[in-house]
Amino acid sequence: MPELDRRDFLKLVGVSAGSAAAAGCADHVEKLIPYVVQPEEITPGNPVVYASTCTECPAAYGLHVKTREGRPIKLEGNPAHPVNRGKLCARAQASIERTYSPDRFEGPMRRNDAGDLEPISWDEALQVVADAIGRAPAKTHVLGGDPGPLASAAIDAFVDAIGGGGRTIYQPFANEALRAAAQSVYGVAGEPVFSLEGADLVIDFGSEALDTGHSPVEHTRQWAAGRDVDAHRDGGTRLVYVGSRLSVTASASDEWLPARPGSEGLLALALAKAAVEAGAPGDPDVAAAVAGADIAAAAAASDVPVEEIRRVGRALARARSAVALPPGSAVASRRAVGANAAVLVLNRVLGGHGVTVAPTEPTGRYADVLALVKAMQDGKVGVLLVHDANPSYSLPSASGFDDALGNVGLLVSFSTALDETSAAAGIVLPAHAPMESWGDRVARPGLRGIVQPTLRPLFDTRAVPDALDGIRRALGGDAAEGLGSGDFQATVKASLSGDGRADLMRGFVESPVVAAPAAGEVTVDVAAPVFTGDGDLTLVAFPHSFLGDGAGASLPLLQEIPDPVTSVAWDSWAEISLATAERFGVEMGDIVTVTTSAGSADVAVVPRGGIRDDVLAIPTGQGHRVGYFASKAGQGLGGTPRGVNVLDLLPADGVDETGGRAFLTEKAHVATTGRFRRLPVLQFNDNKRGRQLGEVLTLAALTAAPEAPAAAGHGEGHEGGGHEGAEREHLVPYDPADDAANAQYEATFDEKGEASAKASPYRWGMTVDIDKCTGCSACISACYVENNVPRVGEEETRNVRQMAWIRIDRWVGEGEADLGTGREFYHANSEKLGDTDVRNSPMFCQHCGTAPCEPVCPVIATYHNEEGLNGMIYNRCIGTRYCANNCPYKVRRYNYFDNQIGGTPSMSKWPSPMELGLNPDVTVRGQGVMEKCTMCIQRIQYGRQQARNAGHAVIPDGAVQTACQQTCPSDAISFGNLRDDASAVSRKADSKRGYHALQVLNTRPAVTYLSKVDRGGLEG
Repeated sequence: MPELDRRDFLKLVGVSAGSAAAAGCADHVEKLIPYVVQPEEITPGNPVVYASTCTECPAAYGLHVKTREGRPIKLEGNPAHPVNRGKLCARAQASIERTYSPDRFEGPMRRNDAGDLEPISWDEALQVVADAIGRAPAKTHVLGGDPGPLASAAIDAFVDAIGGGGRTIYQPFANEALRAAAQSVYGVAGEPVFSLEGADLVIDFGSEALDTGHSPVEHTRQWAAGRDVDAHRDGGTRLVYVGSRLSVTASASDEWLPARPGSEGLLALALAKAAVEAGAPGDPDVAAAVAGADIAAAAAASDVPVEEIRRVGRALARARSAVALPPGSAVASRRAVGANAAVLVLNRVLGGHGVTVAPTEPTGRYADVLALVKAMQDGKVGVLLVHDANPSYSLPSASGFDDALGNVGLLVSFSTALDETSAAAGIVLPAHAPMESWGDRVARPGLRGIVQPTLRPLFDTRAVPDALDGIRRALGGDAAEGLGSGDFQATVKASLSGDGRADLMRGFVESPVVAAPAAGEVTVDVAAPVFTGDGDLTLVAFPHSFLGDGAGASLPLLQEIPDPVTSVAWDSWAEISLATAERFGVEMGDIVTVTTSAGSADVAVVPRGGIRDDVLAIPTGQGHRVGYFASKAGQGLGGTPRGVNVLDLLPADGVDETGGRAFLTEKAHVATTGRFRRLPVLQFNDNKRGRQLGEVLTLAALTAAPEAPAAAGHGEGHEGGGHEGAEREHLVPYDPADDAANAQYEATFDEKGEASAKASPYRWGMTVDIDKCTGCSACISACYVENNVPRVGEEETRNVRQMAWIRIDRWVGEGEADLGTGREFYHANSEKLGDTDVRNSPMFCQHCGTAPCEPVCPVIATYHNEEGLNGMIYNRCIGTRYCANNCPYKVRRYNYFDNQIGGTPSMSKWPSPMELGLNPDVTVRGQGVMEKCTMCIQRIQYGRQQARNAGHAVIPDGAVQTACQQTCPSDAISFGNLRDDASAVSRKADSKRGYHALQVLNTRPAVTYLSKVDRGGLEG
């Protein structure tokens, strides 16, 4: 036997020691259990897609749920759905996290003598509830949201079967005022449906149509299609926004009228009168209501000059198809019904384009909820069953709901996951997560979406109707009629046509609807809002773009994505104007005490230019006391709220004329505290300093003769000089037989000018149309889910260490920014009241032809592949971060901490069972690794295989869509092969509006941006 030399001996010792250490640190080994009988439609490694319906908001968009081996991993819009047509918002994309939330209950729970919730069997739990109900059935009440017509029918049947005291429907952002207004203007008890299809002028009275409105994905799609400058040479749809702050919708508008909050109704009637005086056809039935309007009084109440009202009125009169959108929740005052009715009257004056009204079922009133709370306080409620709602959080503390629970014998929660209401419950009967549920939702009259499960329940949960049926049986009766005999799935399937298979594959059922005609003479009672409190600032509690009524706060993805306007994440903030901030002597991050007639709260301020001086605006959604992500429990600070709940600053009696909920009710005091908290802000300044990052082109320059020079930089009427547009380098078409041509193609993106060893038919690229981008962040949400991007949490976000592969830069105007003199830069300091020159510019890896990141990597972890993509070899990366330092776009992300699965509960980025939702096609990166956008290389590979299977030599144009492109509601993103001149992305890249970000650096990016179009003001 030959001797073992020292070198070989040390190698063996190193391998042995390493193996032992690896064995000691390895994850728990799990056995793989193959299918005994494999389902016909499942091929391991290939996705299976099911149709379902989103339950995040009343819009009820159609879904395609992508599953892998029985686990949903990604949601996409259903292309066949008539409302969203394949697109989704950020909330819908993130909703898949509900299935894998660490807050989920694993089975029924009962509160023990120590006050803690402990596990209990279903039989025991149902019997406890049945015994409590049996002692006083008439004192049993059901409180909850709208779970869909079939589940609602089952709940009503249960209440009737037990002789219960009643059922109260509660939705924090219900459109009660709009429904009442439709009754007065159209004579129909139904919620109007607004369509922007074909509209040439849209005026939004604070409905936030492109953000948190009635159907934001649909309206964004229609708005973007209507203003496509390639299809509409006159610039297409114009949008006018009426409101007190430069919101997401206002930022996308062509004109912003910064009216006082609450004056929307008065202004709408004044515009109707101005339009009639300018020649609008009008409507005889509303003539009396319009004639009574006082333009001068409306101007004084709204702070919008008379000349402006008349100018916009003339534009409305000239419009071929104008649509007015009624006020949203943020400006729903005690006079909300009159305000909504005034906007509906304006629509009738303009011809009623895009507005249809059909009878719908009532959705409950806020006044009914307050009446139930009064009954609880009086001891008239023995058992309270709560489903699809979190009233302990979303009702104002002044309502007394939490205190009234002390007089309720038993609180039963059907919550899927821990929230404030279930934390106070005596019994928890957990419902399925949406991805595990059967059900239905009504998007609008005549359109019923089907909710079907895409995985077996992870835990011991039941559908609410099935749990109610179990209670009914425990009471000694048979299954109540309509409950499906303990099988709600059967009830859903029985409602479908035929065997139901076709309906399930479509995901929705359509039925004919006859829209009700407007009839009868209309009178409208419009008045200025009534406020309580004597402060000098009007409190505007506006719905958070992602968190909504607070239900989104439990999803870390929605916490992590920065607010599209202020760029704040993981926290609450109070927006005030720069002048107001100067008056109080505060700067960004300074904490102030906001006091109203209902309570007070300490919150950090964000001074900005895009808000009225007399307004203080705070978003809803934060301030939760429980929840791994909703509160700070995941950071080891159990019971510590994240931010503030602005709803606690509202009074209990905030109702409108018919009992609907009013949010615009308070005048607030502001007092400084001398304290400071650095907010988790990801963009501190919005001035692009003349750099080619968010370009604008005037409509006049765009529509000039083709031989005229393109000015893809700043157009007329904007400060700064023009910049010449980028001319796309047309790549040599691929020919497998022409080696010389292929070599020339390779040289176009090889930094050394040398041909690669392997020629490729592809040069993948992208275009981004910033004229369509609203900053909605659906692309960011989709990218997070598709690519297993970790959520780093509040503290790392505060240090600007986010891992998102996409960010949306918000550039405002061209003026020099005032950087301030305090501890933070003023954010949004160049926004001016009434100015809407906002450019949302999504930024991700540009996949440069001469990428600055590649030559500086000492281990060649970042490289250029033969298809023009800048790739990353994660296992090779040693974390020098030279590539990030050399990247002028700052789009590379470095894992400073362990973002892998596991770790201590307070530090894990993927607490169990969140790891089950990871995309198996994408590597989960570890600590010390650089990562960035890959243009969804896994989707390209899948498309390549599908093309081969279909016998195609190359991937057909449009066969591969990146996650961001697929979800974008405005179709602002295109992706494809730049080497194919006939591809959609190539045609768009040739646009006169095209430019490359920081193109003077000669990085030769694969991403072409299309300039925003300045259409000018309304002609008047």
